[in-house]
Amino acid sequence: MNGIKSFFFYFFLWLVRVTPACIYFPFVWLMVRVFYLLNRKAEKYALETLGLAFGDAIDIKEKKRLARVSFLNLADGLAGFVHTFDRPERSNGLFEFNGIEKLSAALAKGKGAVIGIAHFGPFAWMMFRFVSAGYRVSVVAKPPRGEFLRNKFRDAFRHTGIKVILSTPVRACISESIRAIEAGELLFMPVDQNYGAAGRIFVDFFGHPAATAPGPVIYAQKTGVPLFMAFALPEGKKFRIVIEGPLEFVSTGDERADLAANTRAFTAMTEDYIKKYPEQWSWLHRRWKCVPRESEAL
Repeated sequence: MNGIKSFFFYFFLWLVRVTPACIYFPFVWLMVRVFYLLNRKAEKYALETLGLAFGDAIDIKEKKRLARVSFLNLADGLAGFVHTFDRPERSNGLFEFNGIEKLSAALAKGKGAVIGIAHFGPFAWMMFRFVSAGYRVSVVAKPPRGEFLRNKFRDAFRHTGIKVILSTPVRACISESIRAIEAGELLFMPVDQNYGAAGRIFVDFFGHPAATAPGPVIYAQKTGVPLFMAFALPEGKKFRIVIEGPLEFVSTGDERADLAANTRAFTAMTEDYIKKYPEQWSWLHRRWKCVPRESEAL
């Protein structure tokens, strides 16, 4: 059975690779829009998140528009990521850097850097631009469900120039992440997902406490490397990768309070970009799914 699954898995990647862009992207464009019309849960979850974020500040018509457009933008970005899966150089003409000098200066010190990313625009696709520019890239990602997909997921990425570090098991994730940083790699970490595991910190996000992973701050501080944020902003049919940072860390001596303050800092920056470009963030994600216990003060 696994042999059959492997065949179809690699056949799909091959089919995408050989399909011309002039056929691939219009086909994906149509399929994604049909899927959104048929999948009412997508709009339902997005409207719930938009309601929590904006309340009555925007009307239901605008919320429905944002729900639809943000879903389509996310899907289009992932489609581009898949189409250039083993050809990162094809991202060169689509993405331009803004602030790359700060990142290069940090790497010149001999270690890597932590880069926080959000589910914002073509967040996965833009990583190929870093690869094609000569940077060594690792990314922390949730493992797919099922042992087969879990194994194939990492195997497929070996051909892209991006090393995937699975977030579980935790000990392996920590050791691999630290090795990547010490080896001078860029460690990309998502910062905008609901985080229900131990060690979570609840910080303000659109006026509500959101369970957030403090990992980016912890890795940066423990290894002595800077923490940057990266956002791909639309500019016509192209994108501009804005690199923010390095973030200034609060250091008062109260380790827990400092960790919360620094986690709040990159969360606030993410919120600012979402407010400026609400069509680019994935409102489908249930960001406030976890509710803080009494012992988890904001």
